[in-house]
Amino acid sequence: MKHKTFAVIMGAFLLLSMAGCSKQKTCRCSVLGSQNVRIIKIEHGECDQIRVLRYHDMYDSLKVDSLLCTDYEFAIDSIFND
Repeated sequence: MKHKTFAVIMGAFLLLSMAGCSKQKTCRCSVLGSQNVRIIKIEHGECDQIRVLRYHDMYDSLKVDSLLCTDYEFAIDSIFND
């Protein structure tokens, strides 16, 4: 009886620990009106929810890009496996 209880508790602990870990997702985003592609890593959410990227360029000007994002791998990704 003790072994069954222990196995159930360990199984529940394992499931909870797996659910608690967040996996980082890599999003590939196309900049509207440009040939630029941005790679963005997110902790939570979906790639298709990313619509705008705000960043500072080397002149420290605030830039805004409109994006279309996906989590599907591009064909070029097979060359750059890390």
